[in-house]
Amino acid sequence: MLLSQNASAIRSLNLILMVFISLVFGVLRDMPDSSDEPCVLKITLQNFQSILSWEFKNHSVVPTHYTSLYTVMSRNEAMKTVEGCVNTTRSFCDLTRVWKNIHEVHIIKVEGFRGSTLLVHCTKDFLPAIDISLEPPEFEVAGFTDHIGVTVTFPSDTVEGLQFHLSLVIEEESEGIVKKHVLKMKKNMSGNFTYVIDNLIPNTNHCVSVYFESADQATAVQSPLKCTFLQPGQESGDQD
Repeated sequence: MLLSQNASAIRSLNLILMVFISLVFGVLRDMPDSSDEPCVLKITLQNFQSILSWEFKNHSVVPTHYTSLYTVMSRNEAMKTVEGCVNTTRSFCDLTRVWKNIHEVHIIKVEGFRGSTLLVHCTKDFLPAIDISLEPPEFEVAGFTDHIGVTVTFPSDTVEGLQFHLSLVIEEESEGIVKKHVLKMKKNMSGNFTYVIDNLIPNTNHCVSVYFESADQATAVQSPLKCTFLQPGQESGDQD
């Protein structure tokens, strides 16, 4: 009797498992495959601007102009064209003003035309907090007798909400020793921001790298080093 009950339980478990596997494969089959898209869409944070770029897998497809569109998945609204990215000949589009909530999924579409004929179109979902590739910001280094000033320029138009999400990292390296300075970004930062690294050793070469860190992204793209040699009595000066 016990063996019969066990066999019945095993058959029921196998049936449930088969139904579960069928449902999973059904969902996966219905999900769009990005590899089927005729182009690759990428979003990069370039000097605090969110830039969408695209590249076609079939290099024989060469549209003469492009139009970019977007919508927010949770709103269930029709796609809107991106201001400044309609019938443009550029293969990139500034989406800085599009992101209203960096933790919402945005659907981005690019249409490529030749004349009035639609040649190709690509669509991809983006979650800005995770999917934006972080390029290091532009910065300058000024050297003094025993300290250096690192100046980063913040534009007035940045991705809304992203500043709270990022840390600005300044790494100073001298004689093989690296010191890391992590700065939390403030809301609506704009204009020049200068960070002073003091108590440095004169007659020494100091190199600086500046980049962003995000809690949602494991890797960071560091900027090329900018170096300055601190000399007694010098006022300022830098070298790459």
